[in-house]
Amino acid sequence: MSNLSPDDRDALLKELRRRTTSPGFHFLSADHLSRLNEARSADAPIVSLYLEMTPEARLGTTWSTVLKDLCERAVADAGDHKAAVKRECERIQEALEAGLPRTGRGVAFFACESQGLFEQIGTAVTLPNAVHVDDNPYVRPLARVRDENDRFVLALLSMHKSRFFFSQIGLVEEVYELEGEEFAVTDLVSKDQKQDRKAELRRQQAQRSAHALELIAKTLEARHVLYSAPADMEADFLDKLDQATRQKVAGNFPCDTNATSSEVADAAEAAQRAVEEKEEVETLGKVQELLSSRAVAGLDDTLDMLNQQRVMTLVVDGDQTIAGGVDSESGMLTTQTEGTYEATGGNVKPVSDLVELMLDKAMEQGASLELVHSHAGREALAPHGPAAALLRF
Repeated sequence: MSNLSPDDRDALLKELRRRTTSPGFHFLSADHLSRLNEARSADAPIVSLYLEMTPEARLGTTWSTVLKDLCERAVADAGDHKAAVKRECERIQEALEAGLPRTGRGVAFFACESQGLFEQIGTAVTLPNAVHVDDNPYVRPLARVRDENDRFVLALLSMHKSRFFFSQIGLVEEVYELEGEEFAVTDLVSKDQKQDRKAELRRQQAQRSAHALELIAKTLEARHVLYSAPADMEADFLDKLDQATRQKVAGNFPCDTNATSSEVADAAEAAQRAVEEKEEVETLGKVQELLSSRAVAGLDDTLDMLNQQRVMTLVVDGDQTIAGGVDSESGMLTTQTEGTYEATGGNVKPVSDLVELMLDKAMEQGASLELVHSHAGREALAPHGPAAALLRF
């Protein structure tokens, strides 16, 4: 069985470390977010700034005007740290003026010079314009983005080279290329020997590609794997995968090995949507199966479980906007928009988007999110109302 050589393995892992720590790489692991969330600064505030990068925002000086307004707001709220916050805003502006993200619809910055912190993360998903100044980074919008968008590794195989891409938050980026061994033709080799040698090289490349995929899927915490492979490499590739990686394989898709990243994204889109639709339907199937024990359905019951911190997976229509309220005493969520919250006697403060607060509360509790977007998912959710949940206990 053919594995990567120790040198190839080290080179792959080194490249993954370089890519996942460089500004702008769209990799949001639980560890990455946890490290950001746990960062603290006692002597200078951390600036967390989110900026829309839609096509409209990129026109002329639109983004620059929005950034200026956000920075002025941050400095005004900085108290005794106005000079430090102004400097962080200048660093963010300098980074954007040096070059806007080539693609995507949003960008987030986390900056604190005294802590050596300056992270820039782009997303294909639109992020709301916002700025927070505190002793730790404000990562909730990114946590939501990560939970809303599955992490795929896309593998394109060929005898001459195999290419691996990471897909998350709507963007596809190439992370590694594995060269195949060149076939040397000599006059001393018979036709049959040439064919046997080519078959052996294809088999070795398929198996080396499987080993590379295992390392990439594990390092990037991929939830799913999609691949494109010639028929004469497919079986060797799949057979060589370890059990954990094989279970993540969700299907294949046709794609040219020399395709650009955007072409790979287009080629894989239908397969990715099918995987996401399947997950939505399977989750709602579990809700239906466990309704009498470990699941609830309907907005009121789901809110009750969120308030009790019992939710393991929150299921909600991703495009719903529902008015509701928050109890001023306990922070509990309710469908009430006014009056007194019966459980505490506190006043109910109206909110325009209860769904957004439900997502926030679920993430605060470490629950996973299943935002339903597909037609099949919405059909499965419809009998339960706009929300449901799988419970921890």
